[in-house]
Amino acid sequence: MSVDSAAGGTGSYVPPKQSRRGQVFDSVFILALLFAVLFGVTYYSNSAAAPTTSTAKPLGQLPITQIERQQYQRAIDEGLVDLKGVNDQVIASTPKSGSKQYPISPVALLVTFAVIAGYLLFVFLMSFREYREVIRERFGPPGATPSPSTPRRGAA
Repeated sequence: MSVDSAAGGTGSYVPPKQSRRGQVFDSVFILALLFAVLFGVTYYSNSAAAPTTSTAKPLGQLPITQIERQQYQRAIDEGLVDLKGVNDQVIASTPKSGSKQYPISPVALLVTFAVIAGYLLFVFLMSFREYREVIRERFGPPGATPSPSTPRRGAA
């Protein structure tokens, strides 16, 4: 136990220490999850990207403002992008009518909600279990008679 006595004592609570191996595992696990999420989002967004155009239109024929033309021309001159890339960017950012602007997959939405709900349920259950462990460590098992040195609630 982490207190002076099993049924509660006068010392302050000291939580149990996690081993180095546990800390390393937790860190590597979180990094792996982070990598998987970022890779998955990148892979999904690249696979769902707008199709490329077959022929590149000159900058003057694209539905963009004069300032945007100048910025794209400067980017082309500096070798940051080519004319086909500019065409693809303009097509991808052109507003679309109706539900085509921001398509939402019902299956992906339901999977997202299920994953979030599962995570929150997991966190709730683990927190409740750990809360009971802390209470048991601090005050002893349920039904145990408190020792005379245990402070009572409301007693001064």
